[in-house]
Amino acid sequence: MDDWLALSDLALPEGDTSPLEQGLFLCETALPLGAGTVLLEWHHDDGTHRSFSVFADPQAGIVVLHRAGQLMRRHVLPGPLPFGQGTARITYAWNRGTGAWRLSFGRIGQGEECSSAGIGPIALSRHELAALCRRDGAALRHRSLLWFGVTQGAHPPERAPWLGLRTPVDTARGPVAAGALRVGELVRTADNGLQPVLRVNRLRLPSRGSFAPVILRAPFLGQGSDVLLSADQLVVLAGAEVEYMFGVEEVLVSAGALANGTIGRLDGRQAAIDCVALDLGLPELLLVDGLKLLSHGALAEPPLPVLLPFEAQQLVSLMARRSLFGAA
Repeated sequence: MDDWLALSDLALPEGDTSPLEQGLFLCETALPLGAGTVLLEWHHDDGTHRSFSVFADPQAGIVVLHRAGQLMRRHVLPGPLPFGQGTARITYAWNRGTGAWRLSFGRIGQGEECSSAGIGPIALSRHELAALCRRDGAALRHRSLLWFGVTQGAHPPERAPWLGLRTPVDTARGPVAAGALRVGELVRTADNGLQPVLRVNRLRLPSRGSFAPVILRAPFLGQGSDVLLSADQLVVLAGAEVEYMFGVEEVLVSAGALANGTIGRLDGRQAAIDCVALDLGLPELLLVDGLKLLSHGALAEPPLPVLLPFEAQQLVSLMARRSLFGAA
């Protein structure tokens, strides 16, 4: 949770007006965008005249405007920029120690990045972050803006596997919501019976754009109810298709590979989400409402083969042809 200082739609404590020595503001937006799009705009006039805005234009480029009293900065990444289809990420980094800023743009999954840099940034404060993230309309957001956040790291935090707080995990005392599990709780595993939870990692992460989670829909994989998971969460698949393609009874695939609209679908209803990752020490297959999911936090080899993305895509396509999954 400490990686993110702020995330859109999550409440933050207000009052600390001291500037952050360094930070990285980032947002993701759906493409294409029209000319002169104001993605985010916040103004506050309590005598200090503060504002923070992000503008985007396919030809003019990206502009970040930041004002604190009589001091105003206009940071520009000149266009034209590749505003095609897909999802774009915009990042704005500042460092008061070096006096430098950097503004970048790229489409996710395209391996491209356009950037510009300069000196003399104005640093955001935690008080301003709290105002930006409030859900009461203090900051105007364009409908294409998926989410935004701020971290103090030099790079955005990586995505992580996780379970939704309500995901029912099998334990010695029956199904328990993942968010209610505590250290020492005995959970059921597919191969090694009851195992204690060594750590419950409570996470607060974006849940749109490249961070969008997956809802695995019941009963396509044998579960009794819909299950919310990170797209990076590894799930066990079994059946005739697995044996035919890979010569083994079970394999592990990322939940994101199952988001074909039938078995699972991406869920972007929230800009940010609270979730958990369960660490059992060694990688274990958790039993979750009829599913088998790999536990988190272990660096050892997983107990089953993990499919590469193209292998998972081929397997899911073959499975979807069965009438069980609604295909002809």
